[in-house]
Amino acid sequence: MKTEVLDILMYLFETYLDDEDAHIPSEKSIRKELNKIGFQDTKVTQAFDWLDDLAVLKDTYAEISSLDNSSFRLYSSLEMDKFDKEARGILMDLVELTVISPSQREIIIDKALALDIPHIDAEQMKWVVLMVLFNLPDSAGSFTWLQDLLYEETPSFH
Repeated sequence: MKTEVLDILMYLFETYLDDEDAHIPSEKSIRKELNKIGFQDTKVTQAFDWLDDLAVLKDTYAEISSLDNSSFRLYSSLEMDKFDKEARGILMDLVELTVISPSQREIIIDKALALDIPHIDAEQMKWVVLMVLFNLPDSAGSFTWLQDLLYEETPSFH
């Protein structure tokens, strides 16, 4: 079974993080569960490293969020190769709709690049955005809007 880090992150999000009432077991217990399901240990470690890095970004978000929000984003050739046109379009649309800020977009791009995936499509980008917003302070409204988009395909403004 070929699994990707994003598959593990999506599983963790849907199983533990998306439910406010859920009891989150220890990392060791989660690792055992993931191994039992069939996820490779190296990919599980990469997923936990990805989450740890996101926690560090969360701590420095105040500095990042003070960046100029009127900037224009050009994608590097690496980003163009990794993110398909629709994935880049999602980021552009979310910024234009002010669902995410340009500084949040930069964090999302950084975290998407950190995934061990050669190519990220629109659906995968939505998941990355959702997981990043879930972990950033003051992103509850954007998180809810995107969660509606991802799960129901009919987002509403809250």
